[in-house]
Amino acid sequence: MFNGDLSQTPINSAYDFSSFSPYIINGGLNNKFSPICIFCSSNNTLPLTQDGGSFRHCNTCKKQFKSKLIGQNFTNGFSCVPPYKTTN
Repeated sequence: MFNGDLSQTPINSAYDFSSFSPYIINGGLNNKFSPICIFCSSNNTLPLTQDGGSFRHCNTCKKQFKSKLIGQNFTNGFSCVPPYKTTN
């Protein structure tokens, strides 16, 4: 039976989570977004979102685009391995 005693979650850890992805950490993505326009290669761009610039607007060619990820080695030890081996 419930007696009214609930422990409160500390505010600093209320939104902590764990993820299976090496690219996602607490607080957001573990990557940086390139400021270079994918259409005209200009670096005169502005972020459209507050996540560090995953979507940007180019002031040179006036287009919006999804930024490329930079500063992270995407291999992270993963390799392409066939699902099984066959022997003759």
